[in-house]
Amino acid sequence: MIFIYDGSYEGLLSCIFVSFKERIAPVGINAEENYQFALLDTARRIDTNESWAARVLKGIDGRTNASASALINKIFLSELPLSEMLIYQVVQAIIQHGDETILENFANPCILKAAQIEKMIGREVHRMHAFVRFQENPGGLFCAAIEPDFNILPLIGDHFERRYADQAWVIFDVSRNYGLYYDQLNMSYVRADDQIIAQNYNMFEVSAAQDIGEKEYQSLWESYFHAVNINERNNPKLHLRHVPRRYWKYLTEKKPKPKK
Repeated sequence: MIFIYDGSYEGLLSCIFVSFKERIAPVGINAEENYQFALLDTARRIDTNESWAARVLKGIDGRTNASASALINKIFLSELPLSEMLIYQVVQAIIQHGDETILENFANPCILKAAQIEKMIGREVHRMHAFVRFQENPGGLFCAAIEPDFNILPLIGDHFERRYADQAWVIFDVSRNYGLYYDQLNMSYVRADDQIIAQNYNMFEVSAAQDIGEKEYQSLWESYFHAVNINERNNPKLHLRHVPRRYWKYLTEKKPKPKK
């Protein structure tokens, strides 16, 4: 049996609930937008049920001191192939074992894989904390574009809300076409066709910001970055390890050095 769901986190958890309720061990769990039916497949679409999803989370957190739900959420946000089945296997291991020590049992292949993905997600979140660069538009809204390897936007909002609590800002994931908007009171998710994004879409491009003051700030930062650099101590390999090239596109200081 292959379970098909709507692609949402709650939809995936609904599949897991049905699996345990009806004692069906699925051979696959796929989002409907990614699944291609094969002639010999036995597929079943599971409707999303938030109460079912909540019961799954309650069941695994009750056995792991509220640590399992955060783990499987990160696996889901990784968007890696077969992540749905890995989440199912982790939940199955937790239910069978009955306590939080299972999450430290790295002899279990699915637990080891989950821990590895959690580490990769944590590394990406840490880099986003460091590499997000805001540009101020003429209306005072600070805009930033990102293209992370994983869907980590839901995991970084709290950090920027604390750090820039007195400013209105939006962080837009260009590759996934949605963003996180903070209006100095609340955070909310926005899509590419929402007004706040449509009005500022050019701010999410690599081109310079429209605001004259913002251009001056960027020029000052570029000059400072190049001035403090010591050419004799350059270590390109170490630099690339800490600041991978895929992040350079949106880093102000990685623009070509201005000619004198």
